[in-house]
Amino acid sequence: MTVKYTRWLRTYVGHQRILQVRASAFVRDEQGNVLLCRRADVMLWDVPGGTIGLDEVPARGMTREVHEETGLLLEAERLIGVYGGPEFHWTYPNGDQAQILAILFAARIVSGTLQPAGHENVNVAFFPPEHLPPLLPRTRRMLTDALAGRAEASFDR
Repeated sequence: MTVKYTRWLRTYVGHQRILQVRASAFVRDEQGNVLLCRRADVMLWDVPGGTIGLDEVPARGMTREVHEETGLLLEAERLIGVYGGPEFHWTYPNGDQAQILAILFAARIVSGTLQPAGHENVNVAFFPPEHLPPLLPRTRRMLTDALAGRAEASFDR
């Protein structure tokens, strides 16, 4: 049986801030539109992805999370950036606090059909980069780097 690590850890620390490693994808369709998910907890849009599990390789965790959220099977192509710091503090609606370390991959669609919603999202859709919907503040920074198209990964020094 696999331990649900975050749930297990919360039994010890309650709502205290914990470190969560999140792997997400920057995906574009054939027209160059960007895939986003509207989160059910705050009703803002975010890049698809989620917390990786113990022993999980980040790129595989991204693939698993995005498939669960969108119905699309992806393949990571390159690292866009690694993000953290104060703007990546997060408090969930239930009071749980997290310090997120976000890893953003450029990825391509391998297969699947876009699902309109999962259990964590109320909608998934592609948007033109010049007409993005209301985003989580941290997502804006990540998308700025992704849309810049730099060959090297972005990170804070």
